[in-house]
Amino acid sequence: MIIFASIMFLYIYLKSDKIFDRLDIGIMNAGVLPMEEINLLCEGKEDAFMEPEITINGGEIAYDSEQNLLLVPQNLSEELFEGSLEAPDGELYFLEDEALTNKAETIRESKMLHLFWIRESRCWMYNVYFTGMPVAAVTTKETGEEVKKGEIWVYDPYHSAAQYQKAECVWHLRGATTLNYEKSSYRLTLTDQKLSFLGMRRDDDWMLHSLYDDEGLIHNKLSYEVWQEIAASNHVDYDEGISMEYVELFMDDTYLGVYGLSERIDRKALHLSEKDILYKCKDQKNPGQDDFYSELTEEMSPTFVWKYPKDFEMEDWEPLKKWVSIFCYEELEDYESASAILNMENAIDYNLFNMLICGMDNIMKNIYFQADYQSDGSYKFIKIPWDLNMTWGNSWIDDINCNFNRFQEKNFDSYNGWSQDMYCLYEHAPGEIGPLLADRWQELRQNIITKESLYEKVDAEFSYLYDSGAYVRNRQKWPPKGEYWQDSYIYEYIDRRIDFLDGYIGQMRD
Repeated sequence: MIIFASIMFLYIYLKSDKIFDRLDIGIMNAGVLPMEEINLLCEGKEDAFMEPEITINGGEIAYDSEQNLLLVPQNLSEELFEGSLEAPDGELYFLEDEALTNKAETIRESKMLHLFWIRESRCWMYNVYFTGMPVAAVTTKETGEEVKKGEIWVYDPYHSAAQYQKAECVWHLRGATTLNYEKSSYRLTLTDQKLSFLGMRRDDDWMLHSLYDDEGLIHNKLSYEVWQEIAASNHVDYDEGISMEYVELFMDDTYLGVYGLSERIDRKALHLSEKDILYKCKDQKNPGQDDFYSELTEEMSPTFVWKYPKDFEMEDWEPLKKWVSIFCYEELEDYESASAILNMENAIDYNLFNMLICGMDNIMKNIYFQADYQSDGSYKFIKIPWDLNMTWGNSWIDDINCNFNRFQEKNFDSYNGWSQDMYCLYEHAPGEIGPLLADRWQELRQNIITKESLYEKVDAEFSYLYDSGAYVRNRQKWPPKGEYWQDSYIYEYIDRRIDFLDGYIGQMRD
């Protein structure tokens, strides 16, 4: 590889008319030849399809049968193509192409290259793309009525200690509205081991989010990262929620585009004790008296579902029923007893976070409510956000086949985003809640909620999506449903939203 790098540098420097001065110099352990040389090697051999048993550093390469496409992951920080391609027999050759001399441009522009596998009696050509994003592939071995069994592998060019990982798994469709989308989301459980994917926690329970209704692909991931920073700066233990990382996903030799692979919000993420309780809110409506059910009895579309512990009695709903009674139905009369059932640090942070992102789908819905057991036998609620796609200026607008979020300028200076409990407390006791919100907002504005830090996060997400070539391929697979998205929207939203909240929240101190 050192010799190859030197010759490549010399070639670029001299601007030779030939792409390679020596035909025996290769890329990733594969030769590089012009078409006439490849034709000579294939002469007399059958031009026949061969299952792509090609590996990179011992790991499998994702394949799309419809496009005869191989997707080869690369580390964007490395200047040259890296890794070793191997076949069980025969030889591999890239067709000579100028794209092989500029790795960054080839990946960013998603340029197609051609790889030939030449064996004793057969030869075949594959279309090859390089990606700067980790790749995951799921293969079905057994199909049930709802749950499928098979295996998943993930190739991560950024974590060399666990570059290629493979496990047996089961998976099923997940979501509510998203069940009607062309691009599905999945819950996936490893059945033979626990693994740490993409630098996240070691676990056997994973989510694959389609990001289908988010043209920019960044709203969920950006929101989780901002919430983690906010939560990490308070004194509440384990309220940071979960992490999400991008992958390009294949399922049964079909390319599905960019997905968000994430951890789950569960006992492990929140470090729940045996006496803690975890509920999830699934609807924005005010819950009725019978809207409390186990997830095993969802036929009545309950507002809340039970998440932890596995076994429960009906009286275990009492902490949540108390929260609902105080903040959804009764006219709040006693500030002290109402605020006592909340972890106020978490409640204030969640409220400011949701006002920042204008999370209209996260006021009460898409929240995990943790009833944190106290030594005196009472509970304090801690809220963890989930499903954060309708954020940063986007709002739902019905479409024929799907709900897609649309950027709307009204969200720049909207008063929306108040969480249910904090709105009630502020309405009842503005002199108590206002200064708490204003002081914490000023604290967060010093380092975490600054225009510069948020711009940097957005820059990093967009740069990664574009430089990896994944954004281009995702748009080709799932064309936009309307020309409403521009990357600049979210920068304008950050700028104007923070200006608005500085004035709006600042006046609450008085």
